[in-house]
Amino acid sequence: MRIWRFPTLVIMICAIFGAGPLHAQQSQIYEANKGRIGLMTGSATGTYVKIGADLASVLDGQYGLRIIPMLGRGSQSNIKDMLYLRAVDMGLVQSDVLTQIRLTDPYNEALQKISYISKIYNEELHILTKRSSSIQSLADLQNKRVSTGGSGSGTELTAKLVLKFMDVEVKEHKLRNIDALEALKSGTLDAMMFVAGKPTAFASSISHADNLRLIPVPYSDLLSGIYQPSQITSHDYPALIDGKFIETISVGAVLAVYDDHAKKSNRYAAFIAFSKALLDNQAMFNKSARHEKWSEFDPRNEVPGWRRFEPMQKLLAGEDIVKGDTIEDIMKNQ
Repeated sequence: MRIWRFPTLVIMICAIFGAGPLHAQQSQIYEANKGRIGLMTGSATGTYVKIGADLASVLDGQYGLRIIPMLGRGSQSNIKDMLYLRAVDMGLVQSDVLTQIRLTDPYNEALQKISYISKIYNEELHILTKRSSSIQSLADLQNKRVSTGGSGSGTELTAKLVLKFMDVEVKEHKLRNIDALEALKSGTLDAMMFVAGKPTAFASSISHADNLRLIPVPYSDLLSGIYQPSQITSHDYPALIDGKFIETISVGAVLAVYDDHAKKSNRYAAFIAFSKALLDNQAMFNKSARHEKWSEFDPRNEVPGWRRFEPMQKLLAGEDIVKGDTIEDIMKNQ
């Protein structure tokens, strides 16, 4: 029996019935996808998903853009998704992810193919333990049972780097936040670490009745160049902090982009349109309906160790690289 190959079958159908319907469908597919930005965020209870929703709400429709936020597994997974998963163009990731890649896989293609559009805000390191625990500092985690986040998560990344730099060894458990919280409450964990932009819905859901507290993480010169000193206040989490605040460290939340498309391509033009729309609509992100972390947003903030998406760098320098108001217009002028 003869097996028809798909392209041959399409040619025969077009010859018999005409190419009109097929051409119309292809045109519709192109129109639907030309301004598509697949944006990988984070878990349903994290800050990334709120930031992704805000980006879609403000920028969708600008220059014909269609912003599609997706739930992600964390910074390390988001990098892999941008490299290998179809329809993922951008991702929110922690700025220390490239530090980890350089230390463990210096020839990883992410170092050449991933750049950043902008830093969005800072994410804080949270370390939870029981109120009755003797754990008072990061050093007290030595040989304790500690959740360092799920595999591929940004928490796992930061936890490993911070513990390594501070020379603290723990009995590591790789648990997602919800599972780690239950383990901490039941006594099968001594502490859990997680990284998120305060206040996060996950930590805000913990009540006084849970008898948990956050411990301080003072800044150390051993962490310089990667992390910054920060604070978590009792206003952020009334049930977890007794005084006014505790010290901690923070890491940048970066809007990264897959930067390996031809400059005349539709994808590259869509990324330029996104960058221009982000700059043009900064004020819209400070409205009360947006996540409060947008108050930290300054697109001119640089991220050490990262390469800026070149068109965004030109836009920040005042260069007029966007001509017209559609993706096609932008493509013609590259």
